[in-house]
Amino acid sequence: MVKEVVILAAGEGKRMKRNTTDPILLTTPKPLLEIKGKTIIARKIEKFLMAGFRVILVVSKNDKKIFMEKLEKYPVTYCVQSDEKGTAAALFAARNAVKDNFFLVVMGDDIYDLDLDHLKNENTPTVFGFEVPDVSNYGLLVTDNDGNVIDILEKKRSGRGMANTGSYIMPKEFFNVYYKIPIDEKSGERFLTHVVKIFRENGVKFKEEKINFWFGINTPEQLKEAEIILGKSEKT
Repeated sequence: MVKEVVILAAGEGKRMKRNTTDPILLTTPKPLLEIKGKTIIARKIEKFLMAGFRVILVVSKNDKKIFMEKLEKYPVTYCVQSDEKGTAAALFAARNAVKDNFFLVVMGDDIYDLDLDHLKNENTPTVFGFEVPDVSNYGLLVTDNDGNVIDILEKKRSGRGMANTGSYIMPKEFFNVYYKIPIDEKSGERFLTHVVKIFRENGVKFKEEKINFWFGINTPEQLKEAEIILGKSEKT
């Protein structure tokens, strides 16, 4: 059963800060930006608590103090990402805090509709996808005939497809294979998107699971759009 969740909140938010003079956008970690009076990450935490998740881990950079101040009323454990960069490096920061064999991984800067009650009863490695009309700006989930994810192609295809939402049910074995994840030559980062292939080479398959709603928040325009979306229907 999945009872632990790791929320990755260590991103720099460069696109949110680009071409803006708004001091809030320039100084606030993206997961702590507010939508309809509540921070993006607090919306997630409240949903996890309501669903009965017993461990909530938040991975941040050296700005852990501001997360602790903003989220002081929630029972959260904090992990700090090292100097290594990338989503995989962020998750690796939680290696000493994760106890269960399977746990949920989500990003701290998006809104989505995950069936958390259903997830609690899962114990299968999973990548959560959302169908979009054009995957050119996303990672495309490539599957076999059995619905298992065999690869995630980052911004390499166009047209309709299943986009990687950055949410996973992850085996704890991730922490043992972390150093097999290649460091990207251009960015110097280790990406979670490589994990599926590494596990598959070792006989572990990730299934694809489609979710009904997902919206990434990377720019000031998308932050405003998220306000409109949540004004119509509360989803986190």
